[in-house]
Amino acid sequence: MLRLVMMTDAAGGNFLSAMEPRSHVIVGDGITALAFLETCARRNLTQVTVIGKSATQIGRGIAYAKGEEGVPWRYAYLLNSPADDIDPVFASWLADNWKAVETKMAGRRPDWLSAAASLVAEGDIYGVNAPREFYGDYMEDRARNIIASLADKSIEVRLVDDIATSLETTDDGVCLHTQTGQSIRAQSADIAPGGPETMRFDGDDGPFSVPSVFGHEHRVVEHVRNGAEVFCIGGNAAMLDVLRLCQSVIPDDQLKFTFCAPEGEIPPPLVPRLPRKLTKPNLTEGHASAESFLLQVRREIDAAEARGENRREIRAGFRAHFLGHPLSKYVSDTSDAAQVARKLRFWLRGGTRDTIFDMRVLAQKGHVKVLKGRVLGIETTSSGAIVAVETDDGKTSAHATGFVVNCAGAGPASKFDALTEDMLQNRHIRMSSGGGLVVNQSCQTDLPNVKYLSPSVTQIGDEVMAMPLYDAHMLRTYVARSAVGV
Repeated sequence: MLRLVMMTDAAGGNFLSAMEPRSHVIVGDGITALAFLETCARRNLTQVTVIGKSATQIGRGIAYAKGEEGVPWRYAYLLNSPADDIDPVFASWLADNWKAVETKMAGRRPDWLSAAASLVAEGDIYGVNAPREFYGDYMEDRARNIIASLADKSIEVRLVDDIATSLETTDDGVCLHTQTGQSIRAQSADIAPGGPETMRFDGDDGPFSVPSVFGHEHRVVEHVRNGAEVFCIGGNAAMLDVLRLCQSVIPDDQLKFTFCAPEGEIPPPLVPRLPRKLTKPNLTEGHASAESFLLQVRREIDAAEARGENRREIRAGFRAHFLGHPLSKYVSDTSDAAQVARKLRFWLRGGTRDTIFDMRVLAQKGHVKVLKGRVLGIETTSSGAIVAVETDDGKTSAHATGFVVNCAGAGPASKFDALTEDMLQNRHIRMSSGGGLVVNQSCQTDLPNVKYLSPSVTQIGDEVMAMPLYDAHMLRTYVARSAVGV
């Protein structure tokens, strides 16, 4: 595992120096970083340094972090997909730990155990939408096992809680600089940050607004308990998290909840059924245009729905299909392929079964309202906020509300993390015309010893991602593929 370095003495003869360690660095603390760490077992390494905000809890990242002790919403946020869609091994772990899960969830609002009861009764614990923190517990267990297996191969793993902000090349590799002033050198690197920040709006960080629910829960809860309406910008998974947050602190019949999204509808739920079924698209290769291919995809989705296949089955089936059949087989032009990916993201969107079922009932009772349109900005008043909304016909309306939460997700002007911005500026990675990130084949950057993968990547080599990489299974799949031949 150690590299022998031959040195030359003054007389021109060779002698053996001390053995030089082969070092590697991984930036990130989530599932992608952990997947890269697992590939280190196949490399000729003696030391791996992991740098991330919470590197000592590698695998959790922001999405699956430990919740705050003692707050009612600690386990409120759920996985978007059934457990075995996220990871069959996690689903098995969940089933093995079910008694401990039941104990932790007993008496919590909303009543997640009751929502899961029908699946449990069917013997389908694998199908539940587990609280995200439990997936983090599983990933933490997995991280310990991976680090132990690397130690057995004499590979030392150092976990550094810090934030990498820039990268420079050296004679023998790279040097990463961190927020606290550290400089960490290695011969190679894998960069695995999170996605870009949420798109911002004028007025989204004021007395009656927050730019994100995460980290601002106490402020949201304060207003909810005082009877304020909550207004969410966006109809995505973060919006569903805000509803769960509200449900954890007040009864459903006291809720006043509105969200505004361009599609103007509650997302479809991802509902598991036994026996499991995946849609099997029948798609022909070599389309002349994205338009032609999308017509065929639409027909396949419509046909699957006509056969009674639900959104989970269709979404998971298309995901499996495109992992085995690259989009380039169907549409060779990358700019055309990018149009396909944008449309598929909309057609195959879906969300957490439990929360969406609740939301439908609450909408029928008038506690949840949906606005179709695009938010332009937020104005603060003496007792709340006024949200300006533009509709499809270009008209603008004003919605008076109690408290605004920005759940919009990334947008054209969103910023990336500091290290990604540094790498973009130095042209180590590129940005596509659609705003996603582009890396070379096998996730290589323009530096031969540095790889990069994050949910923001929309193209690897000549291959456009048919479906977004905001998916644990897909991220792990592409990391594993990037390691072939390492």
